[in-house]
This record gives sequence, structure tokens and C-alpha cells, in this order.
Amino acid sequence: MARTPITPTALGATGVIPADVATAVNFTDGNSFVWRKGRQVYVANADDTTLTVTIPTPGTVGAQGLAIADGTFTVAAGKGRLLPSLGPEYRQPDGNVHLNYSGADSAVTAAVLDMA
Repeated sequence: MARTPITPTALGATGVIPADVATAVNFTDGNSFVWRKGRQVYVANADDTTLTVTIPTPGTVGAQGLAIADGTFTVAAGKGRLLPSLGPEYRQPDGNVHLNYSGADSAVTAAVLDMA
């Protein structure tokens, strides 16, 4: 997969308007960003149907190697959602977090915000 990277934006002293720093999502291959504590994802869904954002987890736990469930978050039609902080369980072996999206509408954007 050729994921499209999203460059994180620092809030700075005056804050940031997520829509001003968001980019169109890659529905085919998804997006990625370098994991770091305090980064959060904002997704704006300007489409007329609900969108699901899936964030895969690569790890397992325990002696039986039980898979850690992927994170799934819904974004209602015409709404935006700030996803919760993502822990290191979402970090892929290459150090990135992967974002996958349901649907195929160009009216969806995402931004990665440095909250800390």
C-alpha cells in the first residue's frame, strides 16, 4: 500500500482551525503519520453518509498472542470528530499510525494535531 502521509500541525500559542490544516483523505490506500504521544486526528466528513475510520493495531498480548482490536471511530454525515489520543499500541513497526476509511467520497478531510 502506498499510504499518503499527513504532516502533523502544532497548535502553537494561538491554536489552530483544523479545517485550515486538513488534507483530503486517501480512500484507496489510507493515510499515515508518525506516532508521537499527544497527537490527535481530526476528521471532517462533508459527505451525506456516515464514515468509519479504522486504525489498525499491529500488536498482540499474552502468551497466546491475542490480537489487540483495531480502533474504529464513526464520523456522522456533515460532522467532524476529534479522535481520542492514540497510545503506542497503534504504532506500526515503521513508527507510523495507519488510518483507513470506509467509503470513497472526496468530501472527507483529516488533520493530525500536536496537542501536547
